[in-house]
Amino acid sequence: MRKPLIFVQILCLIAVILLSSTALLSAAIMPAPNAWPDHITLTWTDDPATTQTITWRTGAATVGGQAEYAEAADFIAFPAGARAAAGIEVLRTNTGDMAIHSVTLTGLKPGTRYLYRVGTPDHWSEPHAFTTAGAQVPGFKFLVFGDSQSINYGVWQTTLRQAFQANRDAVFFTNVGDLVDVGQDYTHWAGWFSAARGVIDTIPAMPVAGNHECYTPARQFSKPVFFTAQFKLPQNGPAGLKGQVYSFDYGDVHFIMLDSQAGEQRQFEPDMLHKQSRWLQRDLMLTDKKWKIAFIHRPLYNNKPNPENPSLRQVFGPIFDQYHVDLVFTGHDHVYARTYPLYGGAAAGSPAGGTIYVASGRSGTKTYLNTAAKEWNRFFHNPVAAATYITVETGGHWLRVNAFSHSGLLIDAWEINK
Repeated sequence: MRKPLIFVQILCLIAVILLSSTALLSAAIMPAPNAWPDHITLTWTDDPATTQTITWRTGAATVGGQAEYAEAADFIAFPAGARAAAGIEVLRTNTGDMAIHSVTLTGLKPGTRYLYRVGTPDHWSEPHAFTTAGAQVPGFKFLVFGDSQSINYGVWQTTLRQAFQANRDAVFFTNVGDLVDVGQDYTHWAGWFSAARGVIDTIPAMPVAGNHECYTPARQFSKPVFFTAQFKLPQNGPAGLKGQVYSFDYGDVHFIMLDSQAGEQRQFEPDMLHKQSRWLQRDLMLTDKKWKIAFIHRPLYNNKPNPENPSLRQVFGPIFDQYHVDLVFTGHDHVYARTYPLYGGAAAGSPAGGTIYVASGRSGTKTYLNTAAKEWNRFFHNPVAAATYITVETGGHWLRVNAFSHSGLLIDAWEINK
């Protein structure tokens, strides 16, 4: 009777060794940061029409980082006057110290394509490009990715790049949390940024932190330090949660990014959900945008066997109802699903009367077999066979959502009219 148990224990030990070996191998093949900039990342911290935030990494000894930029039309060379000095902070990680440089370009022209490069006079990056939002935005498209956490980030790379190639008109992308499997292990971030190269330096990333961003290599809890150090995001959230909770506008859409990690961060922010609820109420009260879309990692309406996160539904649900948030995108369950329009936890007659909650699928390697459609689901798909991504497009009075497998196979398509 003991042989099956011993066999299972041996298999578990082999799995742990293999996973550890994969992580160590990744660390070995990832070059250490030096004077040449890498992990070049676009985000927004202010108006997308007139500003652009750029962040990058170098070795810790590199100082004097800067960005050069110029309008792409009739570009000949970067003009001497179009140079901005970057701020710098040292990020201490389990793989060594590194410098994180960041600068926000201001006074840009709306609806204009710019070329840029970052670094120092002796160590410039290759040129990249970004485009500012127009002064008037009649419609636009963005990409949504579910959890990209992985041991090897090849699936994330394939999913992100194929989504971007198929949707070159997307103006930004977001990931709904659990970008990496171990948020305080820099080998994972090195893999994630390397996989995102070519996209994250071209369109802004506006992500949400997940529970795995709060894990140390010893599986202890932490603030998502590596996340907030590398993603420079709007600082308009509540005290203690700036860079984790924020909102921004693009066109006629108001975006709200929330943090669901109350358990992992209890020792650091014991009142984080109620702190967010007070902030969220004021934030939604002040917006006059036609569409309101929220993102939060853990779902208010889940697809796991047991009920989860009742506190999230109790804290945020009534506020979403009161201010009629149109869509709430979530992660964590690694499935693609959408609810009926819900108000007070019950099905409403139409999107005009309730909020649609969308589980965003998965863009990494991790899957779950114990998920299923629940009574609140209008559509459910477990992407065990292939990773997924979502496109969201608005054209003024309509908002259209399409879900795809990473190869471009359409999974679901629907629309809201207002």
